[in-house]
Parts: sequence; structure tokens; C-alpha cells
Amino acid sequence: MAESNLIWTEAVRTLEADKPFALATVINVRGSTPREPGAKMIVSEDRQVGTIGGGCGEAEVYRKARLLLSEGQGARLAEVDLTGDFDQQEIGTCGGIMEVLISLWSPNRDLPIARRLEDAATYGKTAALVTLVDSDAKSDLGTGAKLVIGPTDEPAPESAGLSASALHELESRAQDGVPALLEVDTGGALKPAVRLDTPGTKIFLDPVSSAHRLIIAGAGHIAIPLATMGSMLGFHVTVIDDRASFANRERFPTADEIVVKPFEAAIDGLKLDRYCYLVSVTRGHAFDEETLRAALKQPCGFIGMIGSRRRVKATLARFEEEGIDPQRLDEVHAPIGLDIGAETPEEIAVSIMAEIIRERRTGRRDEVTLGIKSGRLRRVD
Repeated sequence: MAESNLIWTEAVRTLEADKPFALATVINVRGSTPREPGAKMIVSEDRQVGTIGGGCGEAEVYRKARLLLSEGQGARLAEVDLTGDFDQQEIGTCGGIMEVLISLWSPNRDLPIARRLEDAATYGKTAALVTLVDSDAKSDLGTGAKLVIGPTDEPAPESAGLSASALHELESRAQDGVPALLEVDTGGALKPAVRLDTPGTKIFLDPVSSAHRLIIAGAGHIAIPLATMGSMLGFHVTVIDDRASFANRERFPTADEIVVKPFEAAIDGLKLDRYCYLVSVTRGHAFDEETLRAALKQPCGFIGMIGSRRRVKATLARFEEEGIDPQRLDEVHAPIGLDIGAETPEEIAVSIMAEIIRERRTGRRDEVTLGIKSGRLRRVD
């Protein structure tokens, strides 16, 4: 689980101990900064968990968070100006400005919210915390008011002050997994907000990133570092293999889910969607074909397979002869990975995760992508 999602486990632990805390979240950045929107840290009476970049800027936010704790109510904004902070721990991160929201979390009021967010992070559910950053004069809500967006049987509270269409858009954005500072216009519609010093109601959408799922078919030597990296990067990781001696908790301690079934049956039962990244690294050609054939029957967002140029082209040609849509086959990332000269299982895992990150963040595909170089993956500039 990613650092940002581990925060919610700590939040639940602190509130269950009947202790309040201040949550400091980076909500907007300008220029070069050590952390991006969504980075956060918890400040309680006796500890700090997480980081927003270190240095003098974090120290000042920590001081303001402790002050908020002592006051026992409200929320406040802090601007961290790094243009002159040469005490930053990381080279090349100075020169920008981070805007940080510091909000108070109390056991009686906020424990249910923290539990929902922890549950979403643990089980790979789509959810997001929506926090009011700035409200207009007509609103009864103050800075720091919270709402959880995600699957629930409970109706959205009217006090959220958001229209049904805005809530629907927030649910869609939560699935995308990208934090965003948004402005609510007079008609209730949402649009990106660039600065905080402009009029209008502003909210911060902070998704639980593990709503994105990494499904690894095959529990061999490449799968082990791949699962570890996937967990580290915030994916909900599922490992599949038909051999219990390979697919087990001892070999994959960080995996969220381990499925011991034939590959086709396992994938048929997973309900893949556009937020799923499936990687086939099984022990043989026939199993890779079985895996891809099953995945292509569902709206899986990313499908990849290891293999040589000859093997990949033969497999995809065979699928086309079977009647699978050629355009769908042009979206298969095979051979999977970026061309970094990877040889060891760990290096191959880095290459695979690098392509997944690039696809997720930029959507770009060029000659560095092995699927372009040696397969039939569609190029995107």
C-alpha cells in the first residue's frame, strides 16, 4: 500500500485511541516542489506520520499543525515558499510554492470517515476524501468540512453543498485516482482551480490511489519484485497462479490478494475494468495465451505480456484469426516494458512498472516502449 494510503491506517489508529490529530495535505503547487498534491502528514500530540517534503517548510507546517491542535477546532491554510529554502533534503527540489491545508480530525466526528478511507485503501475500493478549502459567504460550511466519495448505501449528505451532477463528477474523478483542487461555480459545476486567492468555493479531491489494480498472472521469479513494486506504488495487487506452492503469502507478503486457480477461471471472476493493469508473466506460452484471451473478453484498461517479438506477433495474429477485434489487439502491451536493457527479474519488473507508470501518468508510447518496437501496440505521441 502506498504511503498516502498508510496514512488512513494511522488515522484510524489515532482516533480509536481517542486522540485528535491535525492532517496537513498539499493541495496545490506552483513551480518545482519536493511533493505533489495529495502528499500528507499526520501531526498528533506525540508523533508525526508521513511527510510533505522535509526542510524548513515542513517544520513550519508542523508548528502550525501543533497550534491548531492546541486550539482544538477549525482548519487553516499554509503557504510553503521553497524559493529560498536551501535546507531541503533532496537536490533540485527548491524553487516552488506548496499550498497546504491543515485540518483538525476529532475522534467523535471523524472516525467513521477515516474508517471508510482505510477500508477503501485496504480492499482496493474506489473512494476519495473531499475537503472544503474555501467557501463563499452564502455557505454554512467552514474550511475543513469533509465528505467521502465512494460506493455506499448512504445518501450524500445535503450539507455537502454540492449538486447531484457535481457529486457524479467527483465519483468519476475519484476513479481516475488523481488529486485535484477544484472550483465550484455558481451553477454547481466543477472546474480546475489554479490559485487559492481567487473568489469562489474551492474543494480538494483526494482519491485513495489503490483503486487502481495490478493483476499479475503467474507467480514466478518476475512476479515477486513486480508485486513488491506494485504495492509500493499504491496499486491493489492481485497475484494469480494455479500452483499453491508458488502463489502463497510467504512468497508474496505485500500482495493484497492471492488467487490459486487456473488462469482463465481466476480472471473471469475478477471483474476487470478500465482501472485494471493486467500483466501476464506465466511459466509458458499456452498459459499466457489463456490469460490474454480471458482478459480481452473484459474492458480491462491495460493488458500486457512478456515474450519475444516472434512469440508476441504469432499470438496476436492467432487471436485476430479467432475473430478478436484488431483494434483491441493494437492496445495490447506486448512485449511489455520499456527498452532499458533489463535482464534480471528485478530489472524486468522495473521495466514493466515504468511502462505502467508512463501509461498511467502520460499515455505516451514511442520507440522506448517495447510494444511499439517489437509488437503491434498503437503509438501515442
